[in-house]
Amino acid sequence: MGTVAVVIGAGIVGLHVARVLNEAGHEVYVLDSAPYLAEHTSGRNSGVIHSGIFYTPGSFKEEVCIEGNRRTYEWVDRLKVPHEPCGKWVVPEEGQEEKLEPFLEKISRLPIPKPKLCSPSQVRESEPCLRQLPAILVPSTGILDAAEYVKALARYVESRGVTLLLNCLVNSAGAQKLETSRGEIPFDLAINSAGLGADQVAVMAGLSGYTIRPCRGDYFLLRQRRIKRPVYHLPYKGAHGLGVHLTPTVSGETLVGPNAFFIEGKEDYRHQSDLAPFEKSVRFYLPDEKGSLSPAYSGNRPKLFH
Repeated sequence: MGTVAVVIGAGIVGLHVARVLNEAGHEVYVLDSAPYLAEHTSGRNSGVIHSGIFYTPGSFKEEVCIEGNRRTYEWVDRLKVPHEPCGKWVVPEEGQEEKLEPFLEKISRLPIPKPKLCSPSQVRESEPCLRQLPAILVPSTGILDAAEYVKALARYVESRGVTLLLNCLVNSAGAQKLETSRGEIPFDLAINSAGLGADQVAVMAGLSGYTIRPCRGDYFLLRQRRIKRPVYHLPYKGAHGLGVHLTPTVSGETLVGPNAFFIEGKEDYRHQSDLAPFEKSVRFYLPDEKGSLSPAYSGNRPKLFH
């Protein structure tokens, strides 16, 4: 066995880092403070395999999202994670109609399967419940069971010799060792993949000036699956996220959300959002929908400030 590598954080990123280190011959330990897998960011999201169309053109985020889209499909296939390569709709909300074709022109330059502008009648033919609007079909987007992806990947790396330690909180980091709630862990290499807690781990290692602020997003749920593909609106300037949208789930329901707002508590998952904006979105996208919304879950997206 090679050197000892410790990965702090057992989310999707941390587990894939552990996989790569294991394949390179390291003895790998993955630590997570939560008692269960998929308790935080990796398991509390929309479950969408994003295509990379909403990022700043030429940015690193755009580049890694496009590459990550392809690799995610490879891994969910390999791990047999429930997923659908269904594509997504991008529609104009009221007042955005003239921005649809320029947005299509912008994303058509990206190295992704070609997006297509569909007429209202074409959209209606594919999605009879959706408001009859022109829309862009983005083929590379998909949906998956995000929590199951985390768990399946954890099983995969453990089967290849990676040691996973849950309920393991890092209290301090010294020269070549971590002090944790489960004892001292020596290492040759440590990787900080702690998500919401990454700034705290960085400080322990002597790196200051970085702050993670949790950006909360709440979801509501329609108990029926009314659409075949996720439905997003064109981006808003200055928004913290992509805005309230609709996402079909692989289990046969429809997620509505999330909204996005900063909070103080990094593990505050209390669902407190007003129902009215979510109902308004449902009425816009699904004008004939009569079903009622119920609270689903909340997530806290780590936002880095430097």
